[in-house]
Amino acid sequence: MHDLDKPYTDSIQQWDIACDCFKAEFKFDPNEIVTIDTIREMFAEIVDGHALSQNASISLMFALYFLGYLTLLEIMKAKDESFEIGNMNDFYLILDRADQWAHQSTDAPLLAEAAMPIIQATQQIMQKLNLTR
Repeated sequence: MHDLDKPYTDSIQQWDIACDCFKAEFKFDPNEIVTIDTIREMFAEIVDGHALSQNASISLMFALYFLGYLTLLEIMKAKDESFEIGNMNDFYLILDRADQWAHQSTDAPLLAEAAMPIIQATQQIMQKLNLTR
């Protein structure tokens, strides 16, 4: 993890940096998820609306990715009740890294406020899917 805590510049530039950090940390391309366009739009709206720093933006991107993945699992489970969700430990690392990036940001309180709906949605889906950390 690098110290990238730069003030808000441009959400698209910050998105690209966040994706590069995601690839470096988790060794897979975040653009492979089906909902990536929706995630990017939500990211840009929140980053632009709150003028989040780079570290806060990386944290947000990780959290949104995790929520997007959970949403896909929820859809799969709704389509097929016998759908089994495997071991999530590797994916929980995404949340751990999101927390680390958040703690490095100078605007962590602003990020917490901006991310509250994402955190709540993540918690609701995890409860619905009986997932615990």
